[in-house]
Amino acid sequence: MKIVSLQSVGLGTYFSGNEDETTYSPTLYIVGDRIERVGYFDNGNEPKVTKINYQQGDFDAYGFEIYTVHTSDGHIRVLPADKYIADWSE
Repeated sequence: MKIVSLQSVGLGTYFSGNEDETTYSPTLYIVGDRIERVGYFDNGNEPKVTKINYQQGDFDAYGFEIYTVHTSDGHIRVLPADKYIADWSE
């Protein structure tokens, strides 16, 4: 099984049109889709999500769980697993 998307839990990303309009929407990562960047227009050059992994370990007494989001520009975003919901597929 593999992860096909991640969605943030809670407030997510902050968007502001002006002082009177402030909204919060969940951050969403979908394999194959471009990564949205707040404040930038879509010009077709935004990196795409290539894969999402789940990792678990116990480097300290508490352990940790993370998701790693790999992008087409070679970057890896490390996200805490307790703040995201994953959608798994075969």
